[in-house]
Amino acid sequence: MDLALGALRANPEIAVFLAIASGILLGRVQIGSFHLGSVAGALLMGLLIGQIGLQVPHELKAVFFALFIYAVGFKSGPEFFGSLNRGTLKLVLLSVILCGTALATILAMNALYDFDAGFTAGLGAGALTDTAIMGTASSAIAQLPLDAAAKNELNSHMAVAYAITYVFGTVGLIVFVGSIAPRLLGVDLKASAQELERQLGIERHEEAISIPYTRIVVRAHRLNHAQKLGDTIADLEARYPSLSIERVIRGEQIFDRSPALLMEPGDILGIYALRDSVGHLASWIGPEVDHPLSLSFPTRSADIVLTNRLMAGRTIHQIKMALVGAERMGCFLTGISRQGLSLPLLPETVLRRGDLISLTGRAASVDALAAQLGRERKPSHRTDIAIHALGLVVGSLLGLLSTHIGMIPVELGIGGGILLTGLVIGWYNSRHPEIGALPPAAQWAFSEFGLTAFGAVVGLLAGPAALTAIVEQGLALVIAGALVTLIPPLVTLYFGRYVLGLHPMILFGALAGAQTEAASVNKII
Repeated sequence: MDLALGALRANPEIAVFLAIASGILLGRVQIGSFHLGSVAGALLMGLLIGQIGLQVPHELKAVFFALFIYAVGFKSGPEFFGSLNRGTLKLVLLSVILCGTALATILAMNALYDFDAGFTAGLGAGALTDTAIMGTASSAIAQLPLDAAAKNELNSHMAVAYAITYVFGTVGLIVFVGSIAPRLLGVDLKASAQELERQLGIERHEEAISIPYTRIVVRAHRLNHAQKLGDTIADLEARYPSLSIERVIRGEQIFDRSPALLMEPGDILGIYALRDSVGHLASWIGPEVDHPLSLSFPTRSADIVLTNRLMAGRTIHQIKMALVGAERMGCFLTGISRQGLSLPLLPETVLRRGDLISLTGRAASVDALAAQLGRERKPSHRTDIAIHALGLVVGSLLGLLSTHIGMIPVELGIGGGILLTGLVIGWYNSRHPEIGALPPAAQWAFSEFGLTAFGAVVGLLAGPAALTAIVEQGLALVIAGALVTLIPPLVTLYFGRYVLGLHPMILFGALAGAQTEAASVNKII
C-alpha cells in the first residue's frame, strides 16, 4: 500500500488517469433510470483519491477544459449561426429566462447561506448539471486577488458543492419534466403528442417513421408492340414526365441509362415513377413483369451540407417543391442530422444552414441535388490538428482581451474566447469541409475526455479539505441545490406556456435542453 501511495504522490498523472477510469466505471452503474455519468463519477473518484494528498498541476484543469469547450463550440457552430432568426426567437428567449432565473436563484442561495465563491459556483454547476460552469468559475477564481492557498480552498469548495448537488440536479429535473410539469399544465402526453404530429403534417404513425423525399416507386415493365418505333428514353420521358427509365434489358444485353438510347418492342425497362402514376404504367409502356436484373441499376449515397441560403429556413415539403426538374427523379432523402442528432423526416421539418442531408438514388440525381443544396461532405477520419491547435491559441489570446463598462471590467475569459473561436471554425468547416476537419468521433473524444479529465483533476485538487467542507455546508448545499434545480424550470414552464404560447411537447424538450439534461427528454418519450 505504501508503494502504491508513493507512486501516486510521485506521479500525479497516474492518479489523474486512475480517477478518469474508475470514475467512468462508477458513472455507468445504473440505479433504476439514474446513473451518475462519467464526469460526476470522475469528480467523485478524484475527491476520494485526493484524500491521500497530491500535488496535481493546476494547469491541467485549463488544458482539459479548453479541449472540451472548443469541441462544444465546433460542434455547435453551424447550428448556432443558423438558428439566429425569427423562427427560433421564442426558444432563445426561453433559454434566457431559464438562465436568468437560475442565476437569480443561485445568488439568492448565496446570500441566504453566506456561501463563498467556490460553494456558489459548485452549487450552480451541480444543481443545473452543467459541469462547464466549473471551468469558467475556475478561470475566474484564478483572476481573483487572493493567495494560492485561498484559491485552492475555493476550488475545493466548488468540487464539494458540485458533488453534493449533482445527484438531485439530475434526478430532480427528470422527475419535474417527465411527471410534474405535465400535471401542472394539465397535459395528457399522448394526446398532446398526437396533436403536435397533426400540426407537423403526420396523419398516420408509419409516416412518422420514414417519409421519402419524393413519392417514388421502382417497377419493371415490358415495352409493348404498340409503342412508336424510334422512341428514345428521352422521348418516352418527355411524353410521360412522371417516370424515369434507369435500365433497359434487351435479351441478354443490359443497357444502363442513356437518354439517347433507342428502345425496341420487348425491351424490359427498369423504371422510377411517381406513386400516383403506377396505375397508368401498363397502358403507357406495357405489362408489369417480375425482373430483378432490370431493377438492379446502380445508385449512390451522399451526405450534403445545406449551405444554399434560398433553401435554408424552408420545410422539407417546400424544398421538394422548389427542386423541380427531371434530375430530381430517382433520389430519396434518407436522413437529416443537426449537431449529430437525427431530425424527423416530416413534411414540416424546417432545415437550417449546416444541416447534414443524406441522399440516396441515381448518381446524376444525387450530384444535381448536391449542387443545388450545398456541398457534399466526403467521409473522412482525419482531423485537421493544425487548424484546431491554432484555434485554441487564438481563442486563448482573445479571452485575455478586456475592456471596461464604467467601473466594471468585461472580458470573455479564456473559456469564452475558445468557445467563440470553436463556433467560428465549426461554422466555416460546415461550408468548406476541406478546411478544419474534425470528424464526429474526434469531436466526441475532445469533448468527453476533456470534460471527464477536468472533473477528475478538480476532484484531486480538492484534497483533504473536502471533508471539512462537507461537514460545514453539506445540509445547506442539499437544500439550496434542490431549490436551484426546481425553481428555474418551474418559472420557465409557465412563461413558455402562457407568455410565449409554446406547444407543451416543444416546451418540455426546451426545458430539458436549456437545463442541459437530455435524460429528461427520454422520460417524456
